[in-house]
Amino acid sequence: MPMEPNIYSPDWFEFFHVDIDEARTIQETIFIAECAPLPEFRKILDVCCGMGRHARALSELGYSVTSVDRDANMISKARELGGGPEYVVADIRDYAPDRGVFDAAIVMSQSFGYFDPATNRDVLSRLATAVRGGGRIILDLWNPEFFAAHQCEHELKTARGTVRENKSMKNDRLLVDLEYPGRNREQFEWQLFSPRQMTDLARSVGLALLVSCTDFAANVLPSSSNPRLQFVLERKE
Repeated sequence: MPMEPNIYSPDWFEFFHVDIDEARTIQETIFIAECAPLPEFRKILDVCCGMGRHARALSELGYSVTSVDRDANMISKARELGGGPEYVVADIRDYAPDRGVFDAAIVMSQSFGYFDPATNRDVLSRLATAVRGGGRIILDLWNPEFFAAHQCEHELKTARGTVRENKSMKNDRLLVDLEYPGRNREQFEWQLFSPRQMTDLARSVGLALLVSCTDFAANVLPSSSNPRLQFVLERKE
């Protein structure tokens, strides 16, 4: 039976998630707070929240955060860690909060683009519906320009062992195959978006692209030298 892509296994969390340091969380949270400042953007929807890393940090700053993830185990761990956010077990493809109930929504850690183009558009449309007029959506994604030039197989050295990683591009999709010590494997796949493609997609669901950047710095333009890029979208009034 073929592996289902984009299901984060216990292996992934053991080898990668536990090594995320506090400085990275602080940098990302500052960017969110600058793009959706208090008090104007107090109510935040955190989509694909995992164990609530950003949700807790934003709550500490005074935001009211609702965090959603389809993985009940991750939500359980997030609740154990506390910190103030409301946690909901739901698949974003089905999640339908009241219209305009949030001031902003965030999708961090490359958690947008997992599905086929029509479903990805529907997910963005759901987010656009969830935020009020003038509300903002912040996306942290993989950069297609970078991965077009960095398709290869290599070894990732982690504190828990070596993971073999194979990355390739097929049209606008990034394909990643991971092989862990012990031969457990998993696959991930994303639809990637250039700034122009995101502009068009955003416009199709009633959003405008405000910021296209990298390094969580609004004044640093995306480039082929950085694997990540961020978009800030705004819902039209």
